[in-house]
Amino acid sequence: MIGIFSTSTNAPFNLATEQYLLHNFTEDIFFLYVNEPSIIVGKHQNTLAEINYHYINEKNIPVYRRLSGGGTVYHDLGNLNFCFIKSGQRGHLVDFEGTAKPIQEALQSLGVNAEFGKRHDLLIDGKKISGNASHVYKNRVLHHGTLLFNADLTVLNDCLKTNPNTFKDRAVKSVRSEVTNIQNTLKEPISFKDFSHFIFTKITTNGNQYVLTRNDEEIIKNFVDEKYSTWEWNYGYSPTYELQKRLTLPQAKFSSKLKIEKGIIKEVKIKSSNPSFENLNSQLSSSLVGLQHEKCTIKETIDAISSEENETALKAKLVELFI
Repeated sequence: MIGIFSTSTNAPFNLATEQYLLHNFTEDIFFLYVNEPSIIVGKHQNTLAEINYHYINEKNIPVYRRLSGGGTVYHDLGNLNFCFIKSGQRGHLVDFEGTAKPIQEALQSLGVNAEFGKRHDLLIDGKKISGNASHVYKNRVLHHGTLLFNADLTVLNDCLKTNPNTFKDRAVKSVRSEVTNIQNTLKEPISFKDFSHFIFTKITTNGNQYVLTRNDEEIIKNFVDEKYSTWEWNYGYSPTYELQKRLTLPQAKFSSKLKIEKGIIKEVKIKSSNPSFENLNSQLSSSLVGLQHEKCTIKETIDAISSEENETALKAKLVELFI
């Protein structure tokens, strides 16, 4: 087995590296990496339905989509990410418990009583420390997961607070679980760096360490530029969904219903309790169709709509109705 420990903490680069290794290598690989604060959604999820959009924008926490399915996770510098890439027989490639077993055994050798859970996760006393997901490519399988060591669990929970009644879609939904940090369960404290090194050496015993070449990195960076850092992949790839929201302002009560396909607003319906806003509602309905369902674009469009002077402050608040 080849062992690779990423020197980058850039999430789209590490996600792109997983795809590159899966598609271009034939050897079994163990890839370990750490990302700066970021949210990683599953391939088949509706990004906006999985995140606390206003919170992550305030905190400047980026969102990226990974290659595998499953639920949304939070990464930071206290979370270690592992990835196994192996070849096998089609139809028998995905084995969550078997693939995660080396990680489970490594944790147990540290005195951590890690158990495999019903949702393909690793648990300590019923609390989640590791979420896992897989992706199959030809006769190869990518299996990756998280290891919460000393992650900021307050930020994690705040990032993933959502309103399930706002969105209507058929996307894969995350199942929230109570989480804990591995560090809290260790009898003998160790640093995150030592923990990462321990996991890497434990898994790659008798293996060879591989360092990405300049050519490898150039190809990976192309994946980043063309896919993993793009709005089209991270947000626009979401399945078709509807967004319904209500907003109460001093001037009136507003309600909206949007239909979004491939990240593009296809239909807009707006109602308000004050008839004097019918013209503004009509302008908004027509102007937003065809736009990316993205805050800055929506705000610029709303600001550009001509209206009465006393509606200027109102328009700024109406952005909340559409995102």
